[in-house]
Amino acid sequence: MNEQTRFSYETAYGRLDFAPDSPFWISDIDGISSVDISVFDTQSSGQIGSSITGQSVKPRLIPISGSIFDPVIENREILISAIPPEIPAIFTVYQNGKAWYLDVVPEKTPDILPGNGVQFFQCRLKAAYPYFRSVEKSHQLLFGLKALFEFPFYTGGEWYISQLISGFAYVQNDNNVEIPFRVEFTARGETSNPQLYNVDTGKRLAIRKSAIEPYVMVAGERIIISTIFGERGVMIISPEGIITNGFKYLALDSNLTMQVKPGINTFQVSASENDFNLDARIDIPVGVRSGV
Repeated sequence: MNEQTRFSYETAYGRLDFAPDSPFWISDIDGISSVDISVFDTQSSGQIGSSITGQSVKPRLIPISGSIFDPVIENREILISAIPPEIPAIFTVYQNGKAWYLDVVPEKTPDILPGNGVQFFQCRLKAAYPYFRSVEKSHQLLFGLKALFEFPFYTGGEWYISQLISGFAYVQNDNNVEIPFRVEFTARGETSNPQLYNVDTGKRLAIRKSAIEPYVMVAGERIIISTIFGERGVMIISPEGIITNGFKYLALDSNLTMQVKPGINTFQVSASENDFNLDARIDIPVGVRSGV
């Protein structure tokens, strides 16, 4: 952090900004650069040291200390109203031209010390998913028709209206942690049993009506599968825009914990019938980091 770092706290009911040019300052914040990790191990008789059997990243706790400036009476009420108990919020850090956010709930609402001209407060936030995600998102076509036609349009030489993207698709993750994602299947015509397969891990996300009956998508239908913490599941959007829960159509061997690992990830999209009518796109944050 530096003197230019800004913060915001936003719920469904409003947003509060903490910045040097506002009456709300954050003077001290902990828990945003590191995460706590539980490491599990076992030790057998006569063994020197132990064997690591597993690890898990703990939820992130963020203690915050700050100041409220004049008019303190009005701003005190604003702060208390902005961080109510039991209301989910998005806590965003703005620094060095980038924005990183966490989904949080208050573990302790603001405790404010009385004073004239300035009052000091403390609160504590909890992020069940501990990694910071960038506000900026990446959208990559994995399979289907990529539009090439654009203005200005020149007729000289070879030109194409669109290009078919098929075969293996490569998704780059330049971050230091795995990234959850959404994959969206769109039918341009009738197609069946769309599937996303991770070649590197052998995990898949597949849609089927049953083991023997295919799921047939019609033109204009969309299926969105999310592996993102807090929204894992399947959403089906009909051509008329009607949204239904499609979790029952997720194949039994599908893995909703699939993530994009650091480095290059190789995916393959397929359909059991008419794959030429299928488009598939992956949506991921540009950045996911263990700390900022």
